[in-house]
Amino acid sequence: MIKIQRHAQRNLFAPFRALFLALAFILIVGLACNTPSTESSNQTQIALNVQATQLAQNKTQTAEAEAAADIEAEQQQEADNQQDTLDTQATNDAQALTQVALDVRATIDAQPTNTPQPTNTHQPTDTPQTGGENQQNPQQPPSQEQPAFNELEFQSWMRSANILLFEDMAFLGYVQPALDAMSLSYVDVDDALGHFKTQLLSGGPGGQGWDLIISAKEARENVSGEFYVYLNDALNAGSSVIIEEWNIDDIAAGKIATILGRCGVEFQRDWINIPLEQQLLFPINGENPIHHAPNEGISLTNPTNNWQWDFFDLGDLLRLRPGSDAKLLWGARSAIKDSYATAVVCIDGRLIIQTYGSHSYGADRVVMMWSNYIYNALLARYQLLAAYQQQQP
Repeated sequence: MIKIQRHAQRNLFAPFRALFLALAFILIVGLACNTPSTESSNQTQIALNVQATQLAQNKTQTAEAEAAADIEAEQQQEADNQQDTLDTQATNDAQALTQVALDVRATIDAQPTNTPQPTNTHQPTDTPQTGGENQQNPQQPPSQEQPAFNELEFQSWMRSANILLFEDMAFLGYVQPALDAMSLSYVDVDDALGHFKTQLLSGGPGGQGWDLIISAKEARENVSGEFYVYLNDALNAGSSVIIEEWNIDDIAAGKIATILGRCGVEFQRDWINIPLEQQLLFPINGENPIHHAPNEGISLTNPTNNWQWDFFDLGDLLRLRPGSDAKLLWGARSAIKDSYATAVVCIDGRLIIQTYGSHSYGADRVVMMWSNYIYNALLARYQLLAAYQQQQP
């Protein structure tokens, strides 16, 4: 009976035990599921926070880059505007200089009495009569009757003349040998542009002025711009000047325009890509003293092709302006007397311009030619000083 009651009691609590076990199972499973979910949620939130921070940094960097790009673009635009302004100013300056070159000759001729007297602390004792040019020099007052030319006195004066030499073919040039062959003393700045400028502005040894300035630009050095202002000033002061300039095609509208204008010549064309057999130069107006004194029989028919590597640029060609009294010395066309010139003399023989490189021809001819340039340029200076001396009371 007792066994039956215990069995009945067990049967009575059996459903509750099963329910209890189910509830316990559900609770355990719920707890087990809840813990990983919380950890996963935390990890996800951290990842989202990191991603948001990275996105914010990226946006900041992008904004900074865009701001920098905007600033750079503004600076570039400002630089472009400034460059445009400079280009416009340079064009206007070149046009103004060109107009000055066109008008300078007429202006000088209209005011011959306003020219300053040249510096001449070592004047000649006699006045030469022959040699040099017979052109009207606006800077030389018309002379009266001149005494006979004394060659010995001129030679003595020439050996004491103040001569300045710039030659960018230093130690290999042809001008220095010509000066040495004539036993002349000179200040040689070699190819140093800074020293050349200093000497040009110095007023000559002891402030006496330069009797002759030689600017021999052959090795493609940068004699341009301000240097042609100084050379023009030297002409105004009465100095003789010899210029070797092969690059007029690039600088014709610059400062050299004033010198070309007062000489009565202008740029014609670039002398380039000429076959060797056609690189011959012919004497123009062969009666000019520069072709004969002190050396005779000079010809430039032995081209060396020295400058063939420089894009075959041999120099430039000049032509006379209408009404010019300049004299052409050498030219690329034997029968043409007013253009295709590679050397010209003007301003009463005080200015000689050569537009080809001296080394384009053999030294045996060119050194003699430079001697003739130097001799006649100094003679023109000597004549100018003598004319002023003669007019003194």
